[in-house]
Amino acid sequence: MSGPLSFSNFRARAGMTRRTMIAGTALGMTPVVARAASTPLPLWAAAQRNGMTFGASTSWEVVRDPGYADLHTMQSRLLVTDKAMKFDYLRPREDVFAFEEADALLAFARDNGMLFRGHTLFWNDFPPPWLKGKSAAELERIFDLHIEIVGARYAGAMHSWDVVNEPFWPGSGAPGGFRRGPWFDAMGESYIPRAFRRLAAIDRTAKLVLNEAFTEQDDALGRGVRERMIPLIDRLLDQGVKLDAIGLQAHIKPGVAFAIDPFLRFLDDIAARKLRIYLTEFDVDDQHFPREIASRDEKVAEWTTRFLVPVLRNPAIECLITWHLSDKYTWYREPVVANARVRDFPARPLPFDEGFQEKPMARAIRAALLNAPVR
Repeated sequence: MSGPLSFSNFRARAGMTRRTMIAGTALGMTPVVARAASTPLPLWAAAQRNGMTFGASTSWEVVRDPGYADLHTMQSRLLVTDKAMKFDYLRPREDVFAFEEADALLAFARDNGMLFRGHTLFWNDFPPPWLKGKSAAELERIFDLHIEIVGARYAGAMHSWDVVNEPFWPGSGAPGGFRRGPWFDAMGESYIPRAFRRLAAIDRTAKLVLNEAFTEQDDALGRGVRERMIPLIDRLLDQGVKLDAIGLQAHIKPGVAFAIDPFLRFLDDIAARKLRIYLTEFDVDDQHFPREIASRDEKVAEWTTRFLVPVLRNPAIECLITWHLSDKYTWYREPVVANARVRDFPARPLPFDEGFQEKPMARAIRAALLNAPVR
């Protein structure tokens, strides 16, 4: 599959696409990898020993950079789309669905025995310009059609979907502390159960996830999001919505207030509702650490241990996902983000460096996974 897909020719191609992908997707099958005694245990294998899954996000880089492809196939068994499945990326125009990157990433995952995870169907941030000025009724129609087309195209091929991303932004002034944007403004909170119900009717195999940020922080933002998440979860469950897991991004920011115990209690509250938990975008912001690389890498590893060791004790944690694998492709090096950092050195928030070599953070992740209880 290649080229933007318009709605006019979607139905003619969807059946063939789904059959082809479903037949070729080996979900849950993990190749046996021969390993020399001196080679560090791959992170996916460390996770698997205790019943967890380790994965990472990526964009086109994993297809275009052979070294990065090798790193992913060696270390990960779950591939997550970075930008390829976000609404603004998939929908450059109202009548166009640009599936090229998502299709290429699915093919890479399938060819390398990886599970495939979609991020994200709906997020109120970064709406494409063509949505501006649409009435509530028009937005509802676009919303439903998006689920129908995207959900049907990938039905049967997905490990999981972030159905809704970052529902809360307590400073928005919206009722309930929700994040404002086209979907909330058109439908209020009801856009959330609507998305879950409609996707569940189309894709009966994917795990459906509500993904949120900031909950690991112990500042006003983190506390505000945490205190709103549990009531939202309860409302969704009370309405009979298919909700399989809660995604918590875990972008660790040592420059922001942090206390592990409130976060651990929050995890317990989620687990008490018989939901699985995914750590969906793990990395460690290093901008407040020493400039010298060896010292900075050690600090990143220390924070990795400080966070992951107590968190992974919770048996509801099923997946650990880093937001990319190599510093070369971290979002912290994207110009807009990099220019806003307090320090001018290139970020090193991930387990492998620019040359795809293992860093202390990788060793800290491996140790935390191996020391976690069996799921």
